[in-house]
Amino acid sequence: MYQRKHDKGIRRSNTDLLWPVPKLAIRSSKRLKVLILGTGDHQDHFVQILAANVQKWGHEASILSTSAVTGGGSSCNTEVVGDVMVYDLDDPLHMQIVPEGKTSEDALITMPSLTCSDKGWPRVRLMIALSSRSVSRLTLEQIGAIALLYKPFQMERLQRYLQTFQQVLLDASESISGDSSPRSAGAVVDREVNRCAERSIRILVVEDHPRVAETIQQCLECEPRYDIRIAVDGLNALEQYVTWRPHCIVTDLLLPYMDGYQVMRTLSAATTRQMPAFVVISALTQHELPESHVYPHGKSVVFIDKPFQIENLLDAVEQALA
Repeated sequence: MYQRKHDKGIRRSNTDLLWPVPKLAIRSSKRLKVLILGTGDHQDHFVQILAANVQKWGHEASILSTSAVTGGGSSCNTEVVGDVMVYDLDDPLHMQIVPEGKTSEDALITMPSLTCSDKGWPRVRLMIALSSRSVSRLTLEQIGAIALLYKPFQMERLQRYLQTFQQVLLDASESISGDSSPRSAGAVVDREVNRCAERSIRILVVEDHPRVAETIQQCLECEPRYDIRIAVDGLNALEQYVTWRPHCIVTDLLLPYMDGYQVMRTLSAATTRQMPAFVVISALTQHELPESHVYPHGKSVVFIDKPFQIENLLDAVEQALA
């Protein structure tokens, strides 16, 4: 958990709270710019611990004052840009901006998206939200968060998110079918797509229920050209995308850690990689879907409802790949 590793009544420095450095972070030639939004108080040990760990993992870490970002300081006149923002929704300053007659949850929904520079907000590509309370999918969609960590959380989980985002956003090297040699991302995918007629098409199935995942895999294996792999959640889907580079991702909408929309939002933020096609399978009704759909640019996203027929799934994949 993010609290002290050693709790014996002995005062320790933040260096005692550092987690191990992932091996991939050491080999990376670029550094992820991580912005941590906090109160700006030097006594905010939680934010200080976060920043210390982020730096040890090989990323750049900057702590921003919430009061300055919301208009209480001179820094609001200067645009701040980063790759990932870590934002604590439990910040007490939220209570100061709750409109009369609204709840704190309503206030979060009415806040501007943190992925833009409106009203001094930092401009970032991705945002991770932290909270000790329940946060709805609608709230995460409207503030632009692609991941939510409930406090207290395991620091290793944040480390895994940042390591994956580093690879998705910045690392140009990739590995397909076990080949880890560096090469041009766009050129590799273009060559693979042009050879679809002779070679297998890589399809990643993202489903957290093993039986459902197995059923979808069996359905897709009816087509001999398809090479199928399974990811158990949204974060695992991004990890497999980095190493395997699927042509198409067939994903459930509701998933642990990151849902189907958040996976698409994350991949849309990457500039060095060509997007896969998407087939989204969901049992949600139309009014339950997010209001702001974030689709990858230049690729089609096909929706099918649960329960589905085998023919419908195969047709959807072909449509997305066309």
